[in-house]
Amino acid sequence: MTSWRITALFLVALLTIVAVFVMYESVARLRSPVEIHTGVMLWVSIVALVINGGVTLAVHRGRQDLNVRTVWLHNLGDALSNVAVFVGALLIRWEHTTWVDPAIGMLIGAMVLWSGTGILRESGHILLEGLPRDIRLEEVAASLLRVEGVQEVHDIHIWTLGTDLNALSCHVRIPDMHLESCEKLLANIREVLARDFRIKHTTVQFERAGLPAEAGLYMPEPVRRSTN
Repeated sequence: MTSWRITALFLVALLTIVAVFVMYESVARLRSPVEIHTGVMLWVSIVALVINGGVTLAVHRGRQDLNVRTVWLHNLGDALSNVAVFVGALLIRWEHTTWVDPAIGMLIGAMVLWSGTGILRESGHILLEGLPRDIRLEEVAASLLRVEGVQEVHDIHIWTLGTDLNALSCHVRIPDMHLESCEKLLANIREVLARDFRIKHTTVQFERAGLPAEAGLYMPEPVRRSTN
């Protein structure tokens, strides 16, 4: 398991624990209201919004990667939570509605759980080396069969190594040919996979379909040494 997978799972687990804790504390405060210091809430929410908003904007461009997307969602959720806390502090100060505080807590917890579910599902799919969701196995096999020199494709497997990083392994039956022709055919196969399916990590095993009768394959006689 690579480090980025461990990081993604750790962050999702951390988000889940925090969300459950926040919801638990919110229910407790809803049953037993406590004194709320709105001034502290306002200043803390402003400072946190600046920090979390800055981090969210900084990692926005790289959020296609699962690990970066986890960090992006985490900070985006925090930034939205800071806005909710700021608005809630104003409502509590002006309207004296203390129930707003636990309500915001439960809302934040539910939002964190919802955002973490998608990341956890994607992480599980990658860890189980599932077929990429945007790739159909039949289409990949059909494209390989259209490559000149490919007679048969079998034992084909495609799995996800990470975001936008897919791997493929297969057996390809080909006619008898020289090594230079085999290398050219392999390059053509890899070009098709990279161009049409963005699969750049490939393991292709060639199997010869059989030698023609005129090939004259034979084992040479061993050289006998003279006893003289």
